[in-house]
Amino acid sequence: METIMLTTVDPAAPLDDLEPLAAAVRRARVVAIGENAHMVREFYRFRHRLLRFLAERCGFTAFAMESGFSEGLAVDAWTRGGPGELDTLARDHITYTMGRCPEMREHLTWMRAGGLRFFGVDVPGSTASPLSALDGVQRYLAALDADGAALVDRLRADVLQFASEHALRSHAAYAALEPALRDRITAGFADLAARFDALEVDYADASGPAAYRVARHELRLAVLLDQALRSYAARIGGDTAHPKVAARDRGMAETIGWLLDTLPPDTRIVLGAHNSHIQRTPVRTPAFALSAMGHHLAHRLGEEYLTIAVTATAGTTSSHRADPDSPSGVAIAAAPLDPPVDGSAEAAYAPSTLTDLRPLRGEPGGPDRIRIMNVYQEAPITAAYDFVANLPHITTTEQVTA
Repeated sequence: METIMLTTVDPAAPLDDLEPLAAAVRRARVVAIGENAHMVREFYRFRHRLLRFLAERCGFTAFAMESGFSEGLAVDAWTRGGPGELDTLARDHITYTMGRCPEMREHLTWMRAGGLRFFGVDVPGSTASPLSALDGVQRYLAALDADGAALVDRLRADVLQFASEHALRSHAAYAALEPALRDRITAGFADLAARFDALEVDYADASGPAAYRVARHELRLAVLLDQALRSYAARIGGDTAHPKVAARDRGMAETIGWLLDTLPPDTRIVLGAHNSHIQRTPVRTPAFALSAMGHHLAHRLGEEYLTIAVTATAGTTSSHRADPDSPSGVAIAAAPLDPPVDGSAEAAYAPSTLTDLRPLRGEPGGPDRIRIMNVYQEAPITAAYDFVANLPHITTTEQVTA
């Protein structure tokens, strides 16, 4: 088992300490870089540093992240030299407010200087609203299909009865809708998707195949968000027979597949997302097991998919607490990290190291949990990830309250 000693998380620092990683990623088409919590300064900086290494020394050309696909189209145009203000793009076109951190803006500035592609992989609207995807579909249909555009108008009017920029409030409003209205929304998405598929040749001939593929994928992710909302409403309504499905993770995995199928064949992607999304194994809890994005990608790509979980030994992380005065109903607050517990990845792997777990895959034992914010998530670490990076100390970004 090879261990790489990490000298810094500074994105601008020399990269020689990462050189042993080059051999490991030689066959990879997708390298996923995780984090055990969002809104953590050192995780952003370390990911930026790894992206720089993978782009400059290993030939990776695109960065994709756990953010809305529809929203990210404008960011991609900007990183390739298009117009726009960085602060506006980071605030409005990277979901879950992650673009508002200065470390993320530095990351995007560096990408623009190097001309790297940017993509969001997630369902629209921070899982709170399909409106950004419907807006993209409406723009596509406006001069192409008046009847299809009218379908979007009717669907949009129904969606406005629950859509919000805040997930908890949106989910609660969706669950409070009459079942007949929820069914009408789902049927509206199904009608629109069927129309896109039935008229694919006509649409693609009129608009060009690339524009069709983008709009169709926006619609697909909106459909998956609708399924996620239906599953949530069933659970809080006590419908224990309703199947638990990770529609959002399926959507993120499909976006990576869409990128690999759509972009030039030599495209290689660095993917940034939470550790629980990138793991190669299902996410298991005492109540259920669900296929994470990484489980789908490992199934499709095999060893061409490489995962790096990122965690930390000490410091302050971001956490959530109920806050009725917050527009979202939740405050993102700083929380101190306790010393690592026995059996955790943080206890097993020394600080300031990047450890190759692949030689241990299939062997018994090994850590069985990893931090998720200031608690732990159970996972078979040596099966779930290819590498674990353990940073010595972390701090929260300026977006997090004390």
